[in-house]
Amino acid sequence: MISLRWQPHETAGDVLAAVGDLERVQNMHDDRDEVLESTLAGLAARHSGVLGVAARNLTTGAQVLLRADEVFPTASVIKLPILVELMRRAADGRASLDERIELRAADKRGGSGILKTFDAGLRPSLRDVATLMIVLSDNTATNLVLDAVGGVDAVNAAMDELGLPSVRLHHRVDFEVIGDDVRRLGEASPRDMLALVAGIAERSVFGRAVSEAVETVLGAQQYLDQVPRYVQVEPYAADLGLTPALTVANKTGFFPGTRADTGVVRFRDGGAFAYAVFHHGSQDGRFLPESEGSVLAGLVGKALVEHWWPGAADAVPTVPTAYAPR
Repeated sequence: MISLRWQPHETAGDVLAAVGDLERVQNMHDDRDEVLESTLAGLAARHSGVLGVAARNLTTGAQVLLRADEVFPTASVIKLPILVELMRRAADGRASLDERIELRAADKRGGSGILKTFDAGLRPSLRDVATLMIVLSDNTATNLVLDAVGGVDAVNAAMDELGLPSVRLHHRVDFEVIGDDVRRLGEASPRDMLALVAGIAERSVFGRAVSEAVETVLGAQQYLDQVPRYVQVEPYAADLGLTPALTVANKTGFFPGTRADTGVVRFRDGGAFAYAVFHHGSQDGRFLPESEGSVLAGLVGKALVEHWWPGAADAVPTVPTAYAPR
């Protein structure tokens, strides 16, 4: 069992190597946030596995990059590019989100999601299926959406058009193919995944209509246990008539020893940042809420929000945690 109580298990050389990775940055913008980079390097050095982070303040252009060009397994984060391609086809008329898709017994897939528990014969709309693919990471829904957009090659072609060569969907969701190697599903570098989600936030991914449609679905995310873990997110704000201090629109992924999260954080009073956080090779392969990868992603998210919060220092919308470094 892994201790998450901040007992360093790596050598000073490992810490220096992590810092070295931060210094080998190819700039996406001119501004690097060295204070934040140092904080994240410290987090990486205190946990097992490999941490990759790419994040950019969309207001100032400041960014942080840790192992940003290393290709990580995405787990279900790769479902975001599938959604992008679907919304592009819906925008140009090649797909209709109102189309009804019949669920067959043969379509059902294990793992995350709820469609696997429903009776065959259900006919949800393509819009509903796409929403389930993102907000509940439904594996059955994912394959149904893939069929609607033309399969794996169509998704990868869309990423090529956006200039994101590392973002690759390798297979449909099929655990007989994926087995115990999550890379067989999908891979991406933090840098390229950041470019995708930042483009969505800035409305440059296949135009404003597509970008807005994608972010709307991401904003209904139900899995908030990674990067937003220690952030005061209000998932039912709209239902309760609240105006929260920040909102998060994201997609997560999880597999034994692997966690991934990418998204956009928008502050109520102005400002935003986009991020991609990957953690792979953890010695903690559990799916428990307190798994190492989820906690580490939460600490990264806490650091990003606290560092880039544009308001008063005593009003930062994060929560304390015993896992934070002392």
